[in-house]
Amino acid sequence: MRRLLLTAGAALALCAPAFAQSTVTIEKKNITKDITSDLPESGSTVSTVVIAPNAPPPPQVETPPPPPGAAVVWTPGRWGWDPEALNYVWVSGRYVEPPRARAAWVPGHWRQEPRGWVWVEGHWN
Repeated sequence: MRRLLLTAGAALALCAPAFAQSTVTIEKKNITKDITSDLPESGSTVSTVVIAPNAPPPPQVETPPPPPGAAVVWTPGRWGWDPEALNYVWVSGRYVEPPRARAAWVPGHWRQEPRGWVWVEGHWN
């Protein structure tokens, strides 16, 4: 038994340098999606964090066109943040079909926080 253990130990000692030479490096990266342009669907669990360094301009005045159908709701335009241009861009309002009867659209808004201006998504109520 002792001879078997010594033989196994010797074999392991000879192979140990080969194991020591193979190392694996794993690099951890954080990926954040910074911009969205579509309204979330009902029941959506995807959230996007948009942070802008300065306050958005005042909202633009929009006159909604005639509705394309009886069961649609006007969702007003808003300022969106373009991280490539480092500037706000106007996202025009549009008609959207509600997810259920009598659902009301609660518009999103910009909220000032210590880290900057954060976009709070609109939602159906």
